[in-house]
Amino acid sequence: MPIYQIKIHKQVQKFLLGLNPDLRTRFRNKIENLRLDPYRHPKLDIKPMQGMGESVFRLRAGQYRLIYRVHEQELLIYLMTAGTRGDVYK
Repeated sequence: MPIYQIKIHKQVQKFLLGLNPDLRTRFRNKIENLRLDPYRHPKLDIKPMQGMGESVFRLRAGQYRLIYRVHEQELLIYLMTAGTRGDVYK
């Protein structure tokens, strides 16, 4: 099973740095698990995003959401945006 590379948008980096250390560690663990299977990892709440193409997904962590795109040819996961549920879907 291939391990995917992670590319992080500047907004996501800023969001993660703004979290308290416990939440930041929780997100990092989820991102590490995402590298193993970005489609249906058993420890993660992942769903495909409707109307955005078949390679865009959301990862839920409590009240926060992380939207990402999978580039299968390059084995790359691009973390596009992150934030609270109300902010991410706008």
